[in-house]
Amino acid sequence: MPRTLRCAGLALVAAAHLALSPAASGASEQERQCPVPGSFSAFEPLVPRTARALAGGQAVVIVVLGGASSLGRAAGGASLSWPARMAGALTLRFPAARIKVMDLAAPRQTAQEAVARLARDVLPLKPTLVVWETGTMEAVRGVGVDEFRETLETGLDELLAVGIEVVLMTPQFSRDTDAVIRFDPYLVTMREMADLRDVPLFHRHGIMRYWAESGMMDLRARTSEGRRALAERLYECIGRAMADLVARDAAGPETPADPEGRR
Repeated sequence: MPRTLRCAGLALVAAAHLALSPAASGASEQERQCPVPGSFSAFEPLVPRTARALAGGQAVVIVVLGGASSLGRAAGGASLSWPARMAGALTLRFPAARIKVMDLAAPRQTAQEAVARLARDVLPLKPTLVVWETGTMEAVRGVGVDEFRETLETGLDELLAVGIEVVLMTPQFSRDTDAVIRFDPYLVTMREMADLRDVPLFHRHGIMRYWAESGMMDLRARTSEGRRALAERLYECIGRAMADLVARDAAGPETPADPEGRR
């Protein structure tokens, strides 16, 4: 990828051009709950040990690995990040459980850098679940897809070998970044590795695209105030959706909305 495009991509990813659309801002409270079609999760594997621990009021440690989009800075701070919102949603749903979400995300962290941290930073925490948000920097830098696949395989195998459940999370979506960065090969690779290792994939890219194309969110805002407002809203929505994915087994089965809609 040409250097100019890589630099432009980094700027676009960092800016996270997000703002509420007029349609969304005028909708009822229920309509503004940013629903996620069941097709995005209906056929994903469960995380049964995590769900049982939540339902049973046990201690649950969730570690988040990722980049800047998992730190909440675009919204104003860690308390507004999607991991914090996920923790809040799970705590509200399972008040007896002792839930601790540890956000180990780092700006511009690659999959290789995340894997290098597993033995030192992640395994000693004895997490019940690891949410691994990845793929953004690989797409921005044009890392070889085979190399990315091998890195995912190494990281997943290291976590699964010691009984830690894993959810993979795909990169964010915006029309601007997709115009200059080829995310598709990395999205396909993440889908393939999730299937091969029987772990759920949280398709953030597809979910955000659905919200954008349905008119719920406008991803082309340019003002700093608008970007911050929607970053806060987006992280709330992503955190709630991730909590729903994690807790599916504890909450009971869901009815697929569209069997043909799996992304």
